[in-house]
Amino acid sequence: MKIHLFFFILLIWVTILPARKKFPQYGSVDMRKLCKKGNGRCKVECHETEIRIAYCIRPGTHCCLQR
Repeated sequence: MKIHLFFFILLIWVTILPARKKFPQYGSVDMRKLCKKGNGRCKVECHETEIRIAYCIRPGTHCCLQR
């Protein structure tokens, strides 16, 4: 039974852990730094004079840029 546990842990180590490093966009990606780098601000709602380009942390906040 211990050998099965060893192979199961080995399978997870070989498949899942490298995938998390290779595809971070499927995890929680923080876009606040990129938004601030482009002179944007993370807000819940953009004004009429601003352009919404992306989400910041969660789908409720937007990166708003001045026109």
